[in-house]
Amino acid sequence: MSTSVNSAPACPQPSFMETHKFTVLRNTVYIFVILMLIIIPVLKIAKIDLAHDEAWIFGHKVPVEDGLMPVILSLGFFAILVIVMNLFNGRVFCGWICPGGWVAEIQDVIRKRMYNPRSSTLSKIGYYGVSLITAVLFLALFFNWVTDLRVFFYSTNPMFPWLWAAFLSALVVVYFEVFIGKRWCRTFCPTGIYQKITPYHHKVKPTMAPQFNLADCGTCKECIKNCPMALDPRRMAYINDFYKGIQACIVCGECIDTCKQVMLPQCKEPLMTWVTELPERDADFISGKVKKS
Repeated sequence: MSTSVNSAPACPQPSFMETHKFTVLRNTVYIFVILMLIIIPVLKIAKIDLAHDEAWIFGHKVPVEDGLMPVILSLGFFAILVIVMNLFNGRVFCGWICPGGWVAEIQDVIRKRMYNPRSSTLSKIGYYGVSLITAVLFLALFFNWVTDLRVFFYSTNPMFPWLWAAFLSALVVVYFEVFIGKRWCRTFCPTGIYQKITPYHHKVKPTMAPQFNLADCGTCKECIKNCPMALDPRRMAYINDFYKGIQACIVCGECIDTCKQVMLPQCKEPLMTWVTELPERDADFISGKVKKS
């Protein structure tokens, strides 16, 4: 005797790239930027060595005064890049290029695992150590542009005390940044503050698709939990506020990825999307009030 079981066709599972598209792209760009920050001074494409009073441009030794020019041009390019990106689509620099933002984001993941209310004392002490190591390595990345790092181990060099004083002073700030993770970007980062108060425009904005409302989310709220800036991506584009509104958004796309991770495995349409024009919403939606159907 045979029995037949009628079962619905299995839901095709999305690929990793479908549900992590922006995460992968952002990390690729971040890693490229970090590699460039390492490679350029190591290969002496552009490097100043204050400890030995010399500089390098494309492998050729030049006076320090000449070597300052590429650094000044780089800083100028950096400033213009931030301005242009901010005018075009808000804090794209923070979400896609800034190496400090990437380090803070990684540190945030470590912090949640090692330094939370349920963590042991040993785990919390370990987090202090991890934060210190990360801060030292991150700071060395930038000091390598202006000096031979070996000078920190040679007390006979005239620049030894001055460079150590500069390093330790900067370490205080960088350690604080690393220790608090992405909260640095949300509250303290000078570049982030600058982008909030200067003219900006978001050509594309993350928000809920027009056909959906807050009630369609149920109790998920995964996009809020995974937002690096601790925003509500569903409605932040309607809020004019430095800390809760679109000004704080770093246009990272994590909310889009997260929504796909929740909805696509259930064969449901993701609620979060990119828009160029915001659909009209009532005051209840903007305030976060869920209407009961």
